[in-house]
Amino acid sequence: MIFPLVTVLLAGALFLHNRVVFANPDAAMYLYVKNARQGRLGYGFDDYYGNGISFADLEPGDIILGGYPGCAYGRFSHAGIYVGDGRVVEGYADLGVNTQPVEHYREYQEVCLLRVQAPAAVKARAVEYVQSQQGGLFYPVAFKNGQRFWNCTKIMWKAYMESGVDLSIREDFWVTPDEFYNSPWVSIIREQRV
Repeated sequence: MIFPLVTVLLAGALFLHNRVVFANPDAAMYLYVKNARQGRLGYGFDDYYGNGISFADLEPGDIILGGYPGCAYGRFSHAGIYVGDGRVVEGYADLGVNTQPVEHYREYQEVCLLRVQAPAAVKARAVEYVQSQQGGLFYPVAFKNGQRFWNCTKIMWKAYMESGVDLSIREDFWVTPDEFYNSPWVSIIREQRV
């Protein structure tokens, strides 16, 4: 009897504390449910695509988005932040927050390169922040608040947020890669779909 009562009380407190998020029809939770009903679950990976996008002219602090068809959380399923020298910091379930070669974004069906419209000092601080989180724990549904768990989008959202640049366009529990694409703080360098 105690467990159901505690569950109801916690659910009620969550709702009352986050009414703005629950009232937002564009919240990520509603997108997840809609896509799950259509059979789109998880990351959407189904093949290696080998896109030919050029990574020339990337600057530290730029954001790279990759997408597979059928992703549960929008057009793009992954994000990383370029840190220079052909490297990107990102989060993966099996590796946590780590550095990878930017070239692995060639495996996505869809890829987009974004430039954050912020001063160079802000971008440098964002890069420094993500690099300081190397080895951080990955959790796919890491909430925006908190510093204990990261996912591929939360780490760079937080890095920029620390300098006053909010790349998230809505009140929500999570940050999705598509939010970066739609953010008024970014411009598209180039994008490609195979």
